[in-house]
Amino acid sequence: MLCHGVFDLLHPGHLDHLREAKLFGDVLIVSVTADMFVDKGPGRPIYGVENRVKMLAALNFVDLAFESPFPTAEEVIALVAPAAYVKGPDYKTLDADITGNILLEKAAVERAGGLIYFTTAPAMSSSKIINHLAVIHSEETENWLQTIRPGISEASINSLFARLEGLNVLVVGEMILDEYIFCEALGKTSKDPVLAFLKNSTERQSGGALAIAKHCAGLGATTTLLTRLGSDAEATFLDSEIRSSSIRFVPQVSYSQKTIVKSRYIDQSSGTKVFESYSMSDEAVALADDDAVLELLDQELPNADVVLIADYGHGLLSDRVVTRLADSKNLLAVNTQSNAGNRGFNPISRYPRIDIVSLNGSEIALELRKRHTSVAELLPILGKQSGADKIVVTEGALGLSIWSKSCGVQQMPAFTQTVRDRVGAGDALFAAVSLLIAVEAPAVLVGLFGNLAGAAMISDIGNRATLSAASLRRHAAALLA
Repeated sequence: MLCHGVFDLLHPGHLDHLREAKLFGDVLIVSVTADMFVDKGPGRPIYGVENRVKMLAALNFVDLAFESPFPTAEEVIALVAPAAYVKGPDYKTLDADITGNILLEKAAVERAGGLIYFTTAPAMSSSKIINHLAVIHSEETENWLQTIRPGISEASINSLFARLEGLNVLVVGEMILDEYIFCEALGKTSKDPVLAFLKNSTERQSGGALAIAKHCAGLGATTTLLTRLGSDAEATFLDSEIRSSSIRFVPQVSYSQKTIVKSRYIDQSSGTKVFESYSMSDEAVALADDDAVLELLDQELPNADVVLIADYGHGLLSDRVVTRLADSKNLLAVNTQSNAGNRGFNPISRYPRIDIVSLNGSEIALELRKRHTSVAELLPILGKQSGADKIVVTEGALGLSIWSKSCGVQQMPAFTQTVRDRVGAGDALFAAVSLLIAVEAPAVLVGLFGNLAGAAMISDIGNRATLSAASLRRHAAALLA
């Protein structure tokens, strides 16, 4: 027999499940999900896989426990080929699994010549126990979760994500190729006061507006990306990334503008960024390119329910393009990001009309030229100046704040303080909160899923991960258990 699972915080329900599973045969094998594939949200797993395997192996009715190096159980099932694959009673209704993995596991078992069985002992939830013990989050975060849990049902979340699937989203903004160059520090050179590094591997990722479009598609929305595409090798890489996705691609091909490449040099041993370089065109965009973008906008705007404008300040969103977007009747969500390449030349104040604004704490302070004022005080000021209906500001480990004309400022604490890389977190949060606001989600769910979106990205490098509706729902279920 084979059982597979996370088994984080081993509890009596696990013992009953495994003891009953042993009744289906002579040898009970337990495969345990590796840490990197545990999809329970920030702070999980509580115990690393070595400890989880150790606890299971100590049970006298478990014959073998081992770490699974695969993201799902299908590969383990194919290797073990069990006569019986045993799951808990909460999986018996196959269609209730939001990931759909149980159906894939059942098919894998049957291909291997086995059958799937379900134990009957009452189910217990590790997540519920962990939440009750309050061992993951800060006291502030746990108090907030306790406040919102009674008011959020599984049905309300299911309805919310069903509405996301009905959205037609247009993403407009610069596409960026993010390059991570991993290296080892060698020390100072012998003749000059310069640090030397040994260059090792390189990883390329799709960033900027393309990352945002991927997040929107992952959340279930029908997504179109309108962006500028260069005519170089880097553009070919990004083009292939889009063509392999479900995103509808509407490129304005430029023969004068280079593809934007942002290279980050990472110290291999510590994961620390040591240097960053940009490769891009820094001159004014040709009039023909600008005209072409306006023509594409005229074609695409009538088909969109909501437009996400990702303004990185690198030329695509010219004054003419901004005016055309503001003159449209679409719901407009705008995210302007300050970076070394734009030096603050792309403020929110460029936009004569905005419905939804998404910024981080330093960007709203820069926008209003108020350096030592709290975000809660700045939000109503920006709301009045921009005319926006809703503004979302993230402050990293401090959480996020949502302002609306009708409800004022609402603050939600963060779910994780562990940050590996902030690149990509703002894009994920922008995609999530904009779509949620577009389907009129209540502020508490905008905050919940916005924080979960950001937390999903900062635990890994750049845009390695893409948001998915199934993962966010699983993370929410674990938090709200």
